[in-house]
Amino acid sequence: METDRRHIRNRIGELKRQLREVVRHRQLHRARRRKTGVYQAALVGYTNAGKSTLLKQLTAADVLVENQLFATLDPTSRSLVLPSGKEIILTDTVGFIQNLPHDLVAAFRATLEEVLEADLIIHVVDSSSPVRDGQIAVVEEVLAELGAQGKEQLTVFNKIDLLAEQDHQQEVLVVPGEFIRISAYNADDLKQLLARIQQKVSGGELYYRIPAERGDLVSQVYRLGEVLECAEEEGRMVMKVRVNRPDYEQLGFMLKEFEWEASAPI
Repeated sequence: METDRRHIRNRIGELKRQLREVVRHRQLHRARRRKTGVYQAALVGYTNAGKSTLLKQLTAADVLVENQLFATLDPTSRSLVLPSGKEIILTDTVGFIQNLPHDLVAAFRATLEEVLEADLIIHVVDSSSPVRDGQIAVVEEVLAELGAQGKEQLTVFNKIDLLAEQDHQQEVLVVPGEFIRISAYNADDLKQLLARIQQKVSGGELYYRIPAERGDLVSQVYRLGEVLECAEEEGRMVMKVRVNRPDYEQLGFMLKEFEWEASAPI
């Protein structure tokens, strides 16, 4: 028995070392993404809510999709192109569960830290679950424990194809704020979801007056946000841009001196 205990202690120590390395590795990846200024969205939700299916449908990601608990144990990030052409990063996270054993909290926290880096949290809910309200409460509790409850959030009621018609209007009573009802396998629903995500990504409007010969600055404006209008006036490029706050905080300082007073506040 003493030999077994020693073996178990050694194994636990090795797993903890591996976990620390995983945390360090993911921190490096997140730091690189922050430096690029790319907008990040994270899919969260109770286990088996359909997050991996949604990631696969939106991005053609090669991810495991199974109707079982904890089919996803590692976060998967993929590039998502919005209807405007803007590219963001969409991350699938491990499913939440009620009364998660404390011994597993550290391991799961390494994957859930992706949520803290997200600009937008997309809370995926299994509409067909008989305990849907309780699952929503668990997710909100975990987000609060992580310190992510104040982030921009969109609730997605998934699997409406499994609901009876009279049940489709029930979800409005469940959560405050913005929500959308979809089936991850319905193309029209996915288009509506992409449009809603784009609304979240888009922010206020800014006007810039850039010297026409400064092509480098014009390119920077296109990186900053969605260019709505662009015209040349008296040797300057006058550009109307829709930009979200995270992008503005990351890149806007480079163009501050070229902002025009007609800008709406971010």
